[in-house]
Amino acid sequence: MTYTFTDHLHNYALWTAARAVQRNFTTTKNICSAIGETDLRRLIDRNEIVTIEQFDNFHRQTADIIIKYLQSIRISSTYGQAAKIIAIYLKTAVVIRDSGLGTIAKIAHPPIDNILLTHLHHKYRNLGLKGVKWTQLTEKQYFDLINKLRTLDFDYFWELEQYWTPIQQ
Repeated sequence: MTYTFTDHLHNYALWTAARAVQRNFTTTKNICSAIGETDLRRLIDRNEIVTIEQFDNFHRQTADIIIKYLQSIRISSTYGQAAKIIAIYLKTAVVIRDSGLGTIAKIAHPPIDNILLTHLHHKYRNLGLKGVKWTQLTEKQYFDLINKLRTLDFDYFWELEQYWTPIQQ
């Protein structure tokens, strides 16, 4: 068996996604297993998703698979947690790999967390982001938030992360 760059990238994306969301939640192994049930890895080699609607549908399906898998091993998960797993995986495996260019990089949701939400609240008070807790978001609340963030009209959705830093300020 040959270990390919795709294998390498997938393994690293699994680790980054798990580490980004696991605090007070579950183990790296459980998150990696949940990702393994999805079609996320398929996006490393294929750019089949070309529209926002296609991406949002893929996101809903993928989050549902992650949540159901975690429930099957007795771990409670919210849509917000599943969304962050998806976002970090894609940021690592596709967006960064492709230098922020390409269709998926343009439309993939950025990772949502308290740091990003706090900074966005200070810059764009009209969005009503105060008090939003990413770990508690339902699917509807998550997409309401994503649609608000899309009104900021960045060329690439990852550019929103200019309001994120590695530490809370």
